[in-house]
Parts: sequence; C-alpha cells; structure tokens
Amino acid sequence: METNKKLITAAGGNGTVIEILDHTLLRRDYESRGKILERDFTARGVEQAGFLIPSERHFEMAGGEFCGNATRAAAVLLSQVQDENNVSFSVSGFNGVVSASVERRSNTTFFVKASFPGMKIGIKTVPLENGTVVSIVDLGGIVHVIIEGVLPADYIPQHRQIVKYLGLRNRDAVGVVWYQKATSDTITIHPVVWVRAVDTCYYESSCGSGTIAVGKVTGSQLITQPTGKTISVEFFEDRVVLASEMEIVY
Repeated sequence: METNKKLITAAGGNGTVIEILDHTLLRRDYESRGKILERDFTARGVEQAGFLIPSERHFEMAGGEFCGNATRAAAVLLSQVQDENNVSFSVSGFNGVVSASVERRSNTTFFVKASFPGMKIGIKTVPLENGTVVSIVDLGGIVHVIIEGVLPADYIPQHRQIVKYLGLRNRDAVGVVWYQKATSDTITIHPVVWVRAVDTCYYESSCGSGTIAVGKVTGSQLITQPTGKTISVEFFEDRVVLASEMEIVY
C-alpha cells in the first residue's frame, strides 16, 4: 500500500483514519496517537481514528470502543494486505471474531458486509428528565440512547445532559441517536457520539453501531444516514450483519 494511513468513509460519511501498525500498542498510546491522527486529518473530515495490526488480525479504535463503520473500513485494508476478499479479525469493544466480505466496485469503492457472531444487544426503555421515553441499546463497546424526534439545534449540550442523567459517563462510548420515520419502511438517523478516552463528540455523518441500535428498536433493516445514503442491518439468532458501500477517500 502507498501509505500506512488511510481515510475511509461508510455510506458517504463517518470518515475513519486508520494507521496500519507492525505491532500492538499500549492503551494509552492508542489514545495519544489517535488524537494526533484526528488532528492531522481534521481538514479531510475525519470523525474517528483506529489502528489495524495485520500480523495480529486485530483492529483497535483509539478510544477502545466498538465501531461498526470503522470495523468495515479495517476490513477493506486487511483484505488488501492479505489479498483476500474474505477476512476475519478481532476488534475493540466486541467479544468475538468478525468475518467480512469485501467486494471491489472501483479503485476506491467497495461493498463491505461484516458479520458479528454472538453480538449481545441489551435493550431497556426509560424516561428522561423531561418525561420523554427513550430506548437504551447496549452493544458492549458502545451504548446508544435512541430517541424518536428531530435533531435539536443544541444537540451537544443535550447529549451531555442525557449522558449525565442516565449515568453513562463511565462507558467507553455513548451515542444519542435521534431518528425520524418518513414512512414505516424509511427511517433516517441523526447520531451524536461521544468517546470517553479521547473526549471527542461528533454529529456523525453516518453510524454503523447506531444503525444496529435503531434497527433493533424499530425493526427496520435499511437505515438512511445523514449523508442520505443507507446502511443495512440484519438480525439473526446467532449474529448481526452490517453492510454498505465504503470508499477510500485518502
């Protein structure tokens, strides 16, 4: 590969910068190095950073969280390193081995389907301070608060208030996802995600784990992202499958 750093989008957004490493790092080094990567790629629209260690077949997010889009971005790079269309590897925030198929559609675009075997999804409904009933969807390496409604203008302060009220400040990553139903089959999400270790909070332009969470709550399999493109999610007894187009943009 031309460089050991690549920026990859999922469904047109949620740019993940991935650095390919020869060996694993200490957790604090992932965090500090990840902050530098995000700073260096800010102008290119990066929203998160991670590290692929091909020799270990492992992908680690800078904050140690789980990310469905970044996992599939890592699959693109691992497939190139291994010269294989089908790859399997471990990822931070998920207790299992991910298997992914990578279908090349052009020099820079791919259709990537990732399977997460044994993914445990916990769901409970609770009222917020203002009485709004929300769903808390726990994926282990990230937890999402799902709210039906319009994205508020002050989404960052509201995110902080919700996280504090629900006692989620100790989690690796917390998303608050507002969603709207255009029809019974058309759902658009607006995900705002905070990662504790690197202290970032973004209105993400697409979100894989948020797609899983909203799909589980609503029963929808095709979720429209803020970019206007879609990510599909399927739930089976033994696995969850996430799929969309991915693109290497740098």
